[in-house]
Amino acid sequence: MLIAFASSDGLAIDSHFASAPKFEMYKFTGEKLGIIHTTLVAEDMAESEDRVDARINMLKLCAIVYCTQIGGPAAARLVQCGIHPLKVPEGTLIVDELNRMNKLLLSKKLPPWLKKKVDAVEA
Repeated sequence: MLIAFASSDGLAIDSHFASAPKFEMYKFTGEKLGIIHTTLVAEDMAESEDRVDARINMLKLCAIVYCTQIGGPAAARLVQCGIHPLKVPEGTLIVDELNRMNKLLLSKKLPPWLKKKVDAVEA
């Protein structure tokens, strides 16, 4: 399962979804500490281009996207594409959220929305 974090420095979640300069993307392999990392940089876009669509296309393989803020229409578009947006306080450390998610995934005691994401990935 792929999870992305809107971040300007690669360490903390500190960006609004539509204006994030880059996304740190992690793949959970289902094993203890089985995490693979990559960075996706938002391309320079013309003013007329839809920044939300560009980011959705860039993150289309992700199951979850963490950010500090996201507008209602953008969140709805993410959900329609099968991506679950999560808002967290600015400055939340990516490593803390990775550890929390890894523990949750290994526990097998998942909230219903996350169970659906895991089941979809495993199918």
